[in-house]
Amino acid sequence: MSKNLRISKPKNANLMKAIILEGQPIGNSCDGEGVCAKCWVNVVKGSENLSKPSKLEKDLLLREKLPADRRVSCLVRVKGPVTVTTDYW
Repeated sequence: MSKNLRISKPKNANLMKAIILEGQPIGNSCDGEGVCAKCWVNVVKGSENLSKPSKLEKDLLLREKLPADRRVSCLVRVKGPVTVTTDYW
């Protein structure tokens, strides 16, 4: 069973870095370079408080056959409070 993580970091914080600062593990093998998409998260609440998906993020989701409602956290900026989760928490 996954748990939800509420993020409320300074405006424009990188979502992956914010998750790490909250003490949660986040998958990645590219060190946040936007290559592997292993840092995907499900947005539970507050999707309007995230940056819009870039072409790179959309391409990664498509390549990895991930649903469109997932976000690649290393490519996302936090603009306000958001709650995320992933399958391995």
